[in-house]
Amino acid sequence: MWAALRFDPDDDTSIIMDSLRALGLVRRRIEQPVVGRKAYVRVWERVRALIVLAAIIISIGIALAATIGIIVLAAGFLLEQAIA
Repeated sequence: MWAALRFDPDDDTSIIMDSLRALGLVRRRIEQPVVGRKAYVRVWERVRALIVLAAIIISIGIALAATIGIIVLAAGFLLEQAIA
């Protein structure tokens, strides 16, 4: 009974190991690097990097705009309180 619940971390065919890898609890296999003339960045990796870079720039811009807006509103409120 307990033999069926045991799993080998090096067994790549195990459904349990696949699930744990998908959750990030177990390391994934490291693929052999491609070297030489066949070594190139795939098109989908470049597109993914461009999308992630755009998302980072947009989110930093939104955060900066929100921070500046909050500071301006707070300064306006404090100025109104100082005048009154």
